[in-house]
Amino acid sequence: MRAVLTLPHRLQVCVLVCLFAAACATPPAPSVDHEQRIERAAGELAYDPIVQAHRAAVEAAQANEQRPKLVDRVELRAGEDYLASEHQLRALARVKVRHPAELRAERNVLRAQTEIEVARLEEATLKRRVEMCFPSVDALVRAQQNEIFTDYTLRQKILLAWNDTWLESGVIDELSGVRFRLDSRVKLAVRQPPPSADHARISIQLPDIGAGPGELVRNPEHLRATVRQHHPSAGLQRATADRYRRLAERARARRLPGLRFVDLSYEHRTASSRNGVGGQVAFEIPFGGESRAEIARYDALIRQQRFEGNARVEDQISLSLQALNDVHDFESRHEQWRELERLAAAAEEVADRWWKSRLAKPSQVSALLDDAYSARIAVLDARERAANAQCTLLSMTGVTLDDWPRE
Repeated sequence: MRAVLTLPHRLQVCVLVCLFAAACATPPAPSVDHEQRIERAAGELAYDPIVQAHRAAVEAAQANEQRPKLVDRVELRAGEDYLASEHQLRALARVKVRHPAELRAERNVLRAQTEIEVARLEEATLKRRVEMCFPSVDALVRAQQNEIFTDYTLRQKILLAWNDTWLESGVIDELSGVRFRLDSRVKLAVRQPPPSADHARISIQLPDIGAGPGELVRNPEHLRATVRQHHPSAGLQRATADRYRRLAERARARRLPGLRFVDLSYEHRTASSRNGVGGQVAFEIPFGGESRAEIARYDALIRQQRFEGNARVEDQISLSLQALNDVHDFESRHEQWRELERLAAAAEEVADRWWKSRLAKPSQVSALLDDAYSARIAVLDARERAANAQCTLLSMTGVTLDDWPRE
């Protein structure tokens, strides 16, 4: 429904001056919080193409925030008539106006969209960090396995040469010598680590054996609060819900009556020298049926985001707690891991001394080396589980183990 009113000339000029001042008003400045979060999120991954793409999306959203204006354009119309007695000229200037409440709501919607893009940037950055974390653990473990296997191989080859010498000289029987040779070759073939691909960026280190500066906090309420505060997916859910909330506010603003446009007209007739200036104002009075439907839809979408966010948080809490338990188990058994390393080193020293002195058979020395190898691999497996648990903790909470509170 639209109503058109004619205004006095002076009032028309005042209206136009006010509209021009509003149109030239300074647009909202970019959020300082957004800029800090963008820099913090990109960080060392600023080179990554995926991170760059999300950062460009943030910049596009920030630029879009400057778009809404109270008055953005003026429509000009001109016409003329050639009559028998005179020449008539007409000019019209129409200034289209947006409702101030709707304009504020639109800016809030666009600011909420920027928040969504920033959250997506943070989510993409975290995903890339996690994608580098697990391969980093694998690369470091493979390197440690190669070191352990290299030392083991050197000793086994010495024992194989010793076994062949005794076999040729008749010190041991053929059955025992051939069996030892086969058994050693099988162990070397089976235990050889698979080749690992070069990993350019190592984003984590295998944890050292130690008790840690304190016991990790594993309280479910703390986990829930941490996930909600620090994980980008939770921030994205909140930002999306806030955008729907802003859209609902915009729908409510559109239910308010307001100024639609202002016309200024000028008419000139040559024969009679009669000039005229006029104007009109159009008001819009919405019925609100469409807006009510929009508001109901956005309210339902807000509830959807809240329920989905709660479900995701609970899933992440479960996996986070398991990761914390794995790290706690590794740290609490540090004396056991240190003892295994000490025993493995002592066993290798005894094995070296006995084969050099020829105090035992090659098979006896080899059995001791096998136990030392198993002990070292057991310690390495424990370190690998703890490192993977750190990657899982980062993935589920957005917080590294170094920043996790202890008590």
